[in-house]
Amino acid sequence: MKIYTVKECSSLVSITFQKDYIFRNITVRGTISNLNVHFSGNTFFSLIDENFRIFCKIGKMRSTFLGRNLKNGIEASVIGDLRYDKTGGKPILHVERIISVTESPLSQEINLLEEELDKKGYFALSNKKELPEFPFHIGIITSGSGAVIYDILKTGNIRNNSVSYSLYSTEVQGDEASANMANMVKLANQENEPPDILIIARGGGAEEDLRPFNNKVLLDAVFESKIPIISAVGHERDMTLLDRVSDVRASTPTQAAEIAIPLKEYMIEKIFSFLSLMDKEMKKNISEKKTILNFTIKEFRYISCSKDFSLEKQKIFLQWLLLKNLLIENISDKKSVLTDYMYKIQNNQIRLIKKNLLMRNDNNV
Repeated sequence: MKIYTVKECSSLVSITFQKDYIFRNITVRGTISNLNVHFSGNTFFSLIDENFRIFCKIGKMRSTFLGRNLKNGIEASVIGDLRYDKTGGKPILHVERIISVTESPLSQEINLLEEELDKKGYFALSNKKELPEFPFHIGIITSGSGAVIYDILKTGNIRNNSVSYSLYSTEVQGDEASANMANMVKLANQENEPPDILIIARGGGAEEDLRPFNNKVLLDAVFESKIPIISAVGHERDMTLLDRVSDVRASTPTQAAEIAIPLKEYMIEKIFSFLSLMDKEMKKNISEKKTILNFTIKEFRYISCSKDFSLEKQKIFLQWLLLKNLLIENISDKKSVLTDYMYKIQNNQIRLIKKNLLMRNDNNV
């Protein structure tokens, strides 16, 4: 029995493709996916049909002419030679001609849905929710087994290790993905202590895997969410409907973490800036109230000889109490907000230190 090396086996397959006339000048029809114009001048894309795929390539000499009408989601009929790529270990259709290009049923469906959502205000800037300036709790809707969650956590911990995270693990591709992600959005909104921000994230993948992010079930849940949502589908070239409905769009999960989580140094600096501003406002308020009080004292002295002295004295006393209470309340409210921010930073820091100590103890055991 002859044993072939990988190189020999690949060469045999390649020769078979070259010699067999059936692989020459064949016509293939399918939906274009993963269109990519390489810096070398070559154009790469896939033709997909249900669960099947053929990799295609247009050489740089033909790319300028043939590639100008191509875009993801359209159906195309192409003619070319099917050759075996020994380096990649897969057959590639080398496209010589494109004989027809039409809108695919999926693209037509998405376009109709886009028009419907636009009329309902799903994309309007006035309906976008602002991201909180000091988020301390981030919810992540993604696959629990993918690398996406680790990318977000790594970036987030570098920027601010006082932030906590909740993972809402779900499928991000497949027939049930859109419904599952929608349920996670609703679940996060129903929490007793809901996240300050939600990130819906997905790593790289094929173009057809973006279908759940164009599904109305998910889009309705995102639009109705009270929590601001950042979409991080991870596909720079093509914008999904989720990207348009979400409050903020990020091109990658890492960028989503950078948008959602401010630097810890910035947060601390901002808090001290607020303290300084509050101090100035307090001094200004005290000065204004002091001026009013001095004026009131002058009035008091003026009317002290009148018959209505006791009544005027009561009015002045009540006015003084009101001013005093307003000043104390104003100071107390602002101090409470800043104290709460500082407490969250310190509390989360202590919680993370304890978690690390427990992990170390478990490892030692």
